[in-house]
Amino acid sequence: MDAAAAQRALQAAQQALQRGHLAEAKAFLAPVRKAMPREKAVLYLSSRLARAEGDARGAAKLLEKALRLSPREAPLWAEYASTLDDAGRPDEAVKAYDRALQLEPRLVDAAVDRAVLQAQKLDRAAALEDLRQIARDNPAHLRGWRNLAMLERDALETERAIAASEHVLAATPGDPSALRIRALAQFDTGEPSAAHFARASAADPGNAVLAIKHAAALHAERRSAEGDRLLGEVIAAQPFRLDALRTRAQLRWEAATGEDPMEGFEQAVARPGCPPQVWAEYARLAERHSGAQAALAIVDRARTALGDTREVAFMAAQAACEAEDFAEREHDIAAVASWQDPRADMLRARWLARMHRWDELAKLGKRLLRAGYARDVLPYLSLAWRGSDPDRWHWLERDGELIGTADIASRIKDVDALAEHLRSIHTSQRQPLEQSLRGGTQTDGMLFARTAPEIAELKAAVVDAVSEYLAALPPRDAAHPWLSLPREVRRFTGAWSVRLQDAGFHVAHFHNLGDISSACYLALPDTLGAGEAGQDGWLALGEPPREFGLDWAPLRLIEPAKGRLALFPSWTWHGTRPFSAGERLTVAFDAALR
Repeated sequence: MDAAAAQRALQAAQQALQRGHLAEAKAFLAPVRKAMPREKAVLYLSSRLARAEGDARGAAKLLEKALRLSPREAPLWAEYASTLDDAGRPDEAVKAYDRALQLEPRLVDAAVDRAVLQAQKLDRAAALEDLRQIARDNPAHLRGWRNLAMLERDALETERAIAASEHVLAATPGDPSALRIRALAQFDTGEPSAAHFARASAADPGNAVLAIKHAAALHAERRSAEGDRLLGEVIAAQPFRLDALRTRAQLRWEAATGEDPMEGFEQAVARPGCPPQVWAEYARLAERHSGAQAALAIVDRARTALGDTREVAFMAAQAACEAEDFAEREHDIAAVASWQDPRADMLRARWLARMHRWDELAKLGKRLLRAGYARDVLPYLSLAWRGSDPDRWHWLERDGELIGTADIASRIKDVDALAEHLRSIHTSQRQPLEQSLRGGTQTDGMLFARTAPEIAELKAAVVDAVSEYLAALPPRDAAHPWLSLPREVRRFTGAWSVRLQDAGFHVAHFHNLGDISSACYLALPDTLGAGEAGQDGWLALGEPPREFGLDWAPLRLIEPAKGRLALFPSWTWHGTRPFSAGERLTVAFDAALR
């Protein structure tokens, strides 16, 4: 192949790649690769094709060969860095970006990508400040500002996220990405955001994720019927769109619209070709909404529609865990036990706990712990050790030493004003469909991203209290799955307010999205502490769920007091005693230490 023919083939391959015609690009490129296997341009284009095909590791190897031919080409190093990132090698990617910027400091895109990588993949706090400086130094580099807006929002810096997105919109008013981030950040503030979502959707009319969030914004503004209609439009266009079906079920339930929350799922499963994922979510939500028998009925229908598939077996095991006759459904659990699948193993762990088969549960739990599923399995491993190995249980739970309380009332200017603000943002009529509370409501979104001064003051008080709690914990223990963690909060993974009224309570549960969980009391009922035991409304920690049929005492009971903050490991079972009348207003959050 002569040079002119090779050049024509490379151009044709590049054009096909840009159009997304990967097979065509590969056909053009094949003879050139055979004739010129060590040509830099051939290696570079081959790497781009490999990356487009999902082979980031292969693409990186091709770029390494190209870099040996041209080791001082900064854009090639930047491409290599981006490919390493795709290949799951973030630390090496940062070094490659460093090399690119050493060769050419004016590669702003590479500097932006380096900062985003360090913030999102390596959790390095300094990366956000690096990107802020890059944006300040390059006000016309809108890609940098878009990424800054995204990272500011991730860091709960809502006002900064709004400012960064507005910077982009000042230059390009119809920018879809900036409009999307602007709308999301406005929702985070807790202020009305539906108009922002309407503007963003007009710029990106095919974005179903944006439309679904728009519906949530309408619901937050007490315009639930409009949100329902918008979700109906998404579902009409994409009948099996799982996030739209789930959001509409939740909206209808929380808003108490009178419409059947499960209607969208029922219509979806009645359609030919309904995928297993929709059946599975329908069964899961039906169990929360109507009980285990409703879920089991859906499993039977799914088996008729789909056959005896792996997905149906998982659905059956999930329903078996919650069924009243769970002890008679060992065959459903046995069907998934041999999969070596963490999701199936967690179902089996729950069923073994209900069966009080502690030795089997301990063996399974230790295997899942070694495999990196501490947040999911520690609640069950704690039960297993309490039932079969008390010494090990005491070592894990430390006899309540991991539980702490703090009085933050003195750090908040006006607790009653904070409580009144929180009441104003409880817009739902009922508790969320999937949460642990009964007889109350819960706020939507990340509470600590809101910009109200009352929330900012609360967050500051919480940050200080958590730091003090971490400093007072028992000494670090490298063998302990929780005391071995860093003693510094990396991020809040969730924050919300719960308002319980008239016999409201939390069923025993745990959280698997953080390492520290909490309950902060801001308003309490007059009936607190009533009842025969004098513990109505109290927080019970380490007490198994009622459906497990165990009469074990809680590890610790905490009496609520206005301004009191309870802190504990997220894997600790926790629930509340019901109270007869009044209002119990709290804020809760999860924080990650890793």
